[in-house]
Amino acid sequence: MAMNKLVCGWGINDVDYQIQANRPYLDNGIKKYITEFDCPYYRRWSHMLMRCYSDKFKPKNPTYRNTTVCDEWRHFSKFRAWMEAMPWHGNELDKDILGDGSHYSPSTCCFVPKSVNVFWTKCDEKGSSLVGASFHKASGRYRAQCNVGKHRKALGYFNSELEAHAAWVRAKAESLAILLGSVNLEERVVRGMKRRLSFFEERLKVGELTQ
Repeated sequence: MAMNKLVCGWGINDVDYQIQANRPYLDNGIKKYITEFDCPYYRRWSHMLMRCYSDKFKPKNPTYRNTTVCDEWRHFSKFRAWMEAMPWHGNELDKDILGDGSHYSPSTCCFVPKSVNVFWTKCDEKGSSLVGASFHKASGRYRAQCNVGKHRKALGYFNSELEAHAAWVRAKAESLAILLGSVNLEERVVRGMKRRLSFFEERLKVGELTQ
C-alpha cells in the first residue's frame, strides 16, 4: 500500500479501508454531502494528533503547547487496536487522570464519561489563589464554592483563604464519592481520581499551605 500523506504532519494512517464515506445529494439545486460513515477510531486518533501537532490548533490552545503522543500511536492501526479494547462507547479520551496531562499513551490515557473527564477541570492553582476560594469584597471575607454532584454548592464565608480552600477540599471529596458511586470505571481510573484528591488533602495535612 502506498504511503499516505502524514496526518497533522506526524501521524501515519496505515489502514486499508476508507475512514469516511459521504453521499452527495441535491438541496434546492445545490450539491451537498451527507456523511454515511465516519470511523470513530480514526476520528479520535486524528483529533488527538490535531491537539498536539496542528499549527493552527496549538496557538489558539496554549495548554497543549508541550503535549505529545507516544511513538507507538504514530500509526493509526496501533491506536485503533488499543481503543478497541477500551470502554470507549459514549466516553471521552482523557490524558490527565492517569498522567500529568502532557502525554498521550496507553499508560496515561483512558476513556471515561464526560462527568469524570471534567471533574478536575479548573482545579489547577493560578497565581497565589487557592482552588475553591475567592475574596468576597462586600463581606471582607473569603467565599468557598464547589460543584457537588450536578449542583453548585455554596460552602460559606471564612476568615482566611486557606480555611475556604479547606472547605472546598472537603466538599470535593464528597463530590468525588458521589461521582464514583454513579459510574462504572476501570480500577486504575478510580485510583487516579482518588490520587488527585489525596494531593490536596495531604498538603493541608502537612501544613504545606500557609497564609
